[in-house]
Amino acid sequence: MTTANYDLLLTGGTLLDPAQGINDRRDVAFKDGVVAAVAERIDAAQSAMTVDVSGKLVTPGLIDLHGHFYHGGNPTSVNPDVICLSSGTTTGVDAGSAGFLNYQAMRDYVFPAHRTRLLAFLHVGAVGLAVNRVLGGGLHDMRVIDVDETAEHIKQNPGFCFGVKVRMHVNAVAYWNAHEAMRAAREVADKSGTRLMVHVSGTPIPLPDVLEFLGPGDISTHAFNGHPEHMLDRNMKIRPEVKAAVDRGVVMDLAHAGVHCDVEVTRAALEQGLAPHTISTDIHVPPPERTVYQMNDLVSKMHAMGMPLDDAIAASTSTPAKVLGLEDTIGSLAPGMCGDAAVFDQREGHFVWMDSVGNLQRGTMRLDTFAAVRAGQMAWREGQLVEMGNC
Repeated sequence: MTTANYDLLLTGGTLLDPAQGINDRRDVAFKDGVVAAVAERIDAAQSAMTVDVSGKLVTPGLIDLHGHFYHGGNPTSVNPDVICLSSGTTTGVDAGSAGFLNYQAMRDYVFPAHRTRLLAFLHVGAVGLAVNRVLGGGLHDMRVIDVDETAEHIKQNPGFCFGVKVRMHVNAVAYWNAHEAMRAAREVADKSGTRLMVHVSGTPIPLPDVLEFLGPGDISTHAFNGHPEHMLDRNMKIRPEVKAAVDRGVVMDLAHAGVHCDVEVTRAALEQGLAPHTISTDIHVPPPERTVYQMNDLVSKMHAMGMPLDDAIAASTSTPAKVLGLEDTIGSLAPGMCGDAAVFDQREGHFVWMDSVGNLQRGTMRLDTFAAVRAGQMAWREGQLVEMGNC
C-alpha cells in the first residue's frame, strides 16, 4: 500500500494569494497541517483526499481582526466555528470581550473547544464586556483599570494575547474619564510590548485627541463610522489628523458591526484614496434591529464599493497577519505556511448591503463560502461543519 504524499488537495481552482502575488489557476496540497505544495497541476493520486474546486476562488483563510468569540463568557459573543468557518474565516481575534480577571476560561476552555484559531486582545477593564448589558459599558468606574496587572497578563500569554483594547464610546466611558482611559491603555500596550486597539466610533472626546495616543501598528477600529467625530470634516474630506495617523502607521480597521460603518463615509474615504487597511466584522449577537455581516459578505461589499478584489482579500488575509506579527504563519498559502484556506463561489446577481442609517450599497458579485480548510483538514463544506481530528 502506497502512502499518500498529501492529506488534502484542492484542485482546479483560481488561487488569489496577495502575499505571493498570485491570481491564477493553482492546485494547493496540504500535509501535516501545513501547505505542502502549490503548483499549476498536482496529481490527485498523491493525495489521500482530493476536492475539485474548479471554477472557484481559493484564498488563504480569512482573518477577522475584530470579533467577539468568548462564547458563553458574555451574552453577545458568537459561536466561533459556526460564524467563522462558514464565512471562510480560519482565524478570529477577540477584541476585548474579557479582561485580566476573567480571560482564563476563554484561554483554557472556550477557545480550545473550537476549530477556528482564536486569539485575543484583553480589555483595559478588568472584566471586559461582562457588564455591558447592565451598565452599557465597562469603564463607568475607573477602578476596574489596573495597568500593571493587565500588562503582566498580556506578557504572560504570548501567542494568545496580542494587545489591549479600549472602547472610546459615549456609553462605555464618560468624557471626563476618556483621556485617562486612553493614557492607561497606552501604558498597558507600552509595558506589555504589544499594540493598542481603540474603538473610535461614538467617541466622547475629539477624534484627534484619540489618535494622538496611537502609533505605528496600533489599530483604529470602526475607523469608517458615521457617528459624530468620524474621519471626515464638514466638507467630507479626510481630516488631517487621520492622514497623519495613517502616515505614521496606524491601522484603519473596518470593524463593520452594523452600526460602525457608514456607506457615505466609506465611499468618500475610498474616493480620496483611503481604503480600510483591514476588513473585520465586530461580529456579535446583535439586537433584532441590527444587521451584522460576516467576513465573506464584507469582502464582497468592499469590492462592490470599489476595492479591487486583490486588495479586499489582502485586507482580510496578509495585512491582518502582518498587524498581528504572524505573517510567517498565516495570511498566505505559500508552502510551509499553516494550512488554512477558504474556497468561494463568486456568485453573480444583484446584491444589497445596508448600514445602520439606511444607506445601501449595491453590487453584482458576492463571495459564497464553498469550503474552509483549517490546519490542512476540511473544516466546513457546503453548509455544514466537518468532523475533524485534533489540530
